[in-house]
Amino acid sequence: MSEIFVVSNDRFFLEKKSIFNSNKNTFTIINCFKKFKKINLIARSSKRKLKFKDQLKNIFIIDILNLLKKRHKLRFNKILIISLTPYNFLISCLLLLLGIKKKNSFLFLRSDGYEEYQIKFGIIGYFFYGSMLGILKRKFQILSCSKSIKGINKPTLVFPSEVTDNWLKNRKKQIKIIKKNKPINLLYLGRFREEKGYLSLINLFEKLKIDSRLTMVGNDFKYLKKDKYPKNNKIKIFGQVSSTKKLINFLDKSDIFILPSYVEAYPQVILESLSRLKPVLVFNEIKYLKKTFSFGLFNCERSSYHFEKNLKKMTNNYKKIQMGILKRKIYSLKNFELTMHKIFKD
Repeated sequence: MSEIFVVSNDRFFLEKKSIFNSNKNTFTIINCFKKFKKINLIARSSKRKLKFKDQLKNIFIIDILNLLKKRHKLRFNKILIISLTPYNFLISCLLLLLGIKKKNSFLFLRSDGYEEYQIKFGIIGYFFYGSMLGILKRKFQILSCSKSIKGINKPTLVFPSEVTDNWLKNRKKQIKIIKKNKPINLLYLGRFREEKGYLSLINLFEKLKIDSRLTMVGNDFKYLKKDKYPKNNKIKIFGQVSSTKKLINFLDKSDIFILPSYVEAYPQVILESLSRLKPVLVFNEIKYLKKTFSFGLFNCERSSYHFEKNLKKMTNNYKKIQMGILKRKIYSLKNFELTMHKIFKD
């Protein structure tokens, strides 16, 4: 395998043989190309070290000026755009002007941008995203984690995963019966952003009449600053975690994982939760995820009554649910890398 060009909206920091960024999922995708001779990463640089670190000897960050110098190579090598953002859209338009070929060019849509942009920017955001997608979907092959991405007909399905052998160790030790005199331990792992529904979860939790604890682990304190943390001492909030060992520890100490998002495409955290035999509860806005995750995933209305009712139902049948999860195969990082190799092989 020779070279590949990867476009990312993330910022990166390079230090000798190490590379840092703030999105672990991006590294999961880029690492699929570690056997390529060269990974040309088209992205913005950061002036400081970021949360996640990796070591890739064959990766090079190139700016727009260097991209123009490499225009002759763009026509003969594979190109991957990770997600559709204004920055990625502008770079994609430049690549099209430089003569890239559709057979070598891929746009990876990790979520339904229509809904995300509408939540953030209202109806203007909805049409803005639609305009970007309308232009690029005719020029790029589409990869997606979902069959039902709005505006896309029959994308090539790929399912990212970060589940390695470490996630699947000592799983049977997690099997238990939740006693009625013990508190239920709930967990949220994710970004503190409006579309992720973290405020909704806090509000619903504070209305629960059953004994419970909520642990929230995430980043982006622009949306949840420390001076605005809930005063409830049953809610514990932690910053972003990059260590797999620490993530597994948070999951192992929990009973049920809550994913309160209003929109999702293929949240890898569900795979990680299921790998530790922790059932997942979502709200009806994203109940379509049950088509992809056919076991261990439960849904309910976004109301305090239905939230509490479903928590009770899950804990009353907890061991049975865990045994059902244990019998099913978990999609792994190795599976994802094999799929990407087939798509991007020379």
